[in-house]
Amino acid sequence: MSLPQVILLNGTSSSGKTSIAKVLQDKLPQQYLNFSIDSILYALPPSDLQQMKQGEVITRAGYDWPSLVRGYHYCLPALLQAGCRLLIDNAWCDAGEKRELLTELAGYSVALVGVYCDIDIALAREAARGDRAIGLVAWQTPLIHQDMTYDLTIDTSGIEPQALANKLYNDIHNQSIWRGAIDTLEHLNMQS
Repeated sequence: MSLPQVILLNGTSSSGKTSIAKVLQDKLPQQYLNFSIDSILYALPPSDLQQMKQGEVITRAGYDWPSLVRGYHYCLPALLQAGCRLLIDNAWCDAGEKRELLTELAGYSVALVGVYCDIDIALAREAARGDRAIGLVAWQTPLIHQDMTYDLTIDTSGIEPQALANKLYNDIHNQSIWRGAIDTLEHLNMQS
């Protein structure tokens, strides 16, 4: 089996990406690091992170969301150059951030996976979590899959992470050509 160097899950907050990633990590025969934007956010000062989770504006000098996202994107090729394989998940809504991410991953084999979830289910998960700002799902839903060409898609509506990870594992196992990231980047570059 020829596995991609990167498995990238793109879906709204509370769509189940991280739960799937954790199960898939154990199932894969090669080690993949689960590296999401949360890996960066949990490095923030605890009070700033708490403000973010509550949807409050962070006013501490030096806080800059675009710099955090850019730093996250710049970490990815460094980890890949060191020989790590990555299972990354996030909610990429902004065309510029999508372009930056895929530019940083250019030259690596990337399985681009669209993670879909019924909005009512995602909204209920968001309300139950308590660790995300309420309103993210509603804001992200119309933007998340815009301009994206996926290699694979999964729908997490009412399905357990174990079953979804099994499906994704089988789909990855049965595919060897990964064009979604390349096609999406070409499309985004034509729009700019």
